[in-house]
Amino acid sequence: MQDVDAGKALAITPEGVNGTAFAVSLDGQTVAAIGPDLKGYLYSISGHGEPRLIPGLQTGDLASSWSQDNKALFVYQSGEVPAKVYRLDLATGKRTLWKQLLPGDPAGVATIGPILVTPDGKTFVYGFHRTLADLYLVEGLN
Repeated sequence: MQDVDAGKALAITPEGVNGTAFAVSLDGQTVAAIGPDLKGYLYSISGHGEPRLIPGLQTGDLASSWSQDNKALFVYQSGEVPAKVYRLDLATGKRTLWKQLLPGDPAGVATIGPILVTPDGKTFVYGFHRTLADLYLVEGLN
């Protein structure tokens, strides 16, 4: 976090936290991120207090976004096709399947992501990587 006026930066997580796989709570007080040990934690934006382990977050899960009430995260597994997006209750660790995502034409789809979900869970957007190839049979080259 950086103070725009003073220009002074303040670390809110320890070194080794994945800087590309995180979600900031709607109230701006907490960040859900993957720690150096590959487990999910909730970090206070203020930088004070110990990180809290995210119950129910599995190895490989990525946090898409927070729910509207800041009581759950939308999470998914990187590399899963179709992508299964779960609503993860932060108090209990209970995972509820929210949606399965797959492009209309799944041919060659290798990965799906990133996946972004609006806090109200009514809208989402996702990207995917597709690899297609052509195979040709050539005869009579002798």
